[in-house]
Amino acid sequence: MLSVLMFFATLLGGVILSLRHSIAIAFVVYQAIYFFNPEKRWWGNIVPDISYSFFIVIFMALLVLANSKLTKENKISKAPPLKWSIVVMLTYCVAYFYAIAPEYHYTFMIYFIKLIVIMCLAYKLISSAKDFTYVLYGYIFSAWYVSFYVFQIGRNAGNRVEGVGLVDSPDANGLAAAIAPALVLTLYYYWISNKYWMKGVFAIAGIFIANAVVLINSRGAFLAVAASIAFFMYFMYTSSFQRKHQKKMAVFITIAGLSGALYIADDDFISRITGIAGEMDKAESQESGATRLVFWKAAWDMTKDYPFGNGYRGFNYFSPFYIPEGIDTGGNRSRSVHSTWFETLTEVGYLGLLFFIMMLWSAWKHLNKVRSYLRDKQLVDEYFKIIALQGSLIAFIIAMTFLNRMRAEVLYWLIMFSAAAYNVYVLKKYTGLPKG
Repeated sequence: MLSVLMFFATLLGGVILSLRHSIAIAFVVYQAIYFFNPEKRWWGNIVPDISYSFFIVIFMALLVLANSKLTKENKISKAPPLKWSIVVMLTYCVAYFYAIAPEYHYTFMIYFIKLIVIMCLAYKLISSAKDFTYVLYGYIFSAWYVSFYVFQIGRNAGNRVEGVGLVDSPDANGLAAAIAPALVLTLYYYWISNKYWMKGVFAIAGIFIANAVVLINSRGAFLAVAASIAFFMYFMYTSSFQRKHQKKMAVFITIAGLSGALYIADDDFISRITGIAGEMDKAESQESGATRLVFWKAAWDMTKDYPFGNGYRGFNYFSPFYIPEGIDTGGNRSRSVHSTWFETLTEVGYLGLLFFIMMLWSAWKHLNKVRSYLRDKQLVDEYFKIIALQGSLIAFIIAMTFLNRMRAEVLYWLIMFSAAAYNVYVLKKYTGLPKG
């Protein structure tokens, strides 16, 4: 019942705040609906069976139109990361004409188009640094909720958690990849918050998110979290651009983080993480995590024959012809490639992969431009916010390396975040002072 109350409170409160406080909060509601995912939760039969996301997207569109004087300033033509995402989407649309399974490709093509349209609407809604902060808060809140849900469910499939996925990723590994980037943002807000109650809120959120990664037992998500936090902590400790007592806080966070990690990491999680190296010799004799290396080589060989890709799940269709005989694939030789890079390569070919990489590079490059601008303006808190956001992007890139997430919601949230940051800080010449 608590989840139901939280769900409706978030919807109602978010809509009211969107109308009275900031139109960007409408996207926060969309984020929450994505992670609440009522259709797949145990409490879903208690709430009306309607498409909540559809109605909130319509609400977002109406807000963009009703506030056109404000939203027209947020020009998509000046947001290169978002433009590259549109190019990737168009490439996927072109692949429909030669997809090996056009009916399935069409279904996911329509989903992809909707996703990019929603990201464009969200970008239009974010007009200020305060708006930008709201959507990052929304991501952290949503990641906390689903992590709390994972805590409630607990491990229900051996040493894993299953049945807790998202709309676009029923698999728990996909959920772990979706929440992993939120952890470094949570760490950032814990650090810069001046009020103890806010530090407590972000500390609790971080604990639940980290615990969910452990319970799900996703090695890709663990590597993602470790790399993103290491990236952030490196800058926090070594940067000459410092807040007061920053290095002392960096040491404290490192010690506290490692202690917390040791506390929540149980034997199953430790065994799974330390077993990565041992699996490298099992690819031929037994299906394991290392088997995907064979899949990746097969995907590369496949693309030599099909340089424009084969559309949705092209690898799954042709994999029996490219995976060598004698490789244990778990009794089924029609397998997923288990990597976004090779998923993209086999679905939309070399050109599609190039556009996909350019999208990620554009996001990273424009976040670097934001960092440089904020450093010049001596805005230290905002500067480290962008470093945390880059850490989030690193986290998802690492996690998606081991999963098929080319069209993942959270990936395009991060792309949109980078475009919005560039808009509200650089293009609008943010000074940190109230306007007027």
